[in-house]
Amino acid sequence: MASAHDFFLLGDHEAAKQLVTSALHAEGFTVTTTPSGGLLAKRGSAARTFWLGAMAGKNFQVSFLVDFMVDQQGRLVARLNRNMMSGALKGGAIGAAKTDTAFQETANAIAAAAHPAGILGGSISQN
Repeated sequence: MASAHDFFLLGDHEAAKQLVTSALHAEGFTVTTTPSGGLLAKRGSAARTFWLGAMAGKNFQVSFLVDFMVDQQGRLVARLNRNMMSGALKGGAIGAAKTDTAFQETANAIAAAAHPAGILGGSISQN
């Protein structure tokens, strides 16, 4: 299971950040800005997840961080991060699997938005 996924984005950095934000919104996330200029993406219900764990179904809460940095080539790097323990703590093995699935779907959605826009310069998963 990957704990992070890096997207190397070409062109205007602010436009690329907006594209990432839009992709997260399209996946049903509420997106807020972090103090470091990254993004916090959350979806689902904390209360239902607390009480029902993995049985919260579509209301199972997941949250991911997106950190932005610039590489040596001047490309914007959007790093999608997840907490490896949070899904397991919320819903055991099923919760961990739900979080992994949501992470993979979210990474795919960001790539699917960036590729046709012509700004995806590459991507890699990290453990």
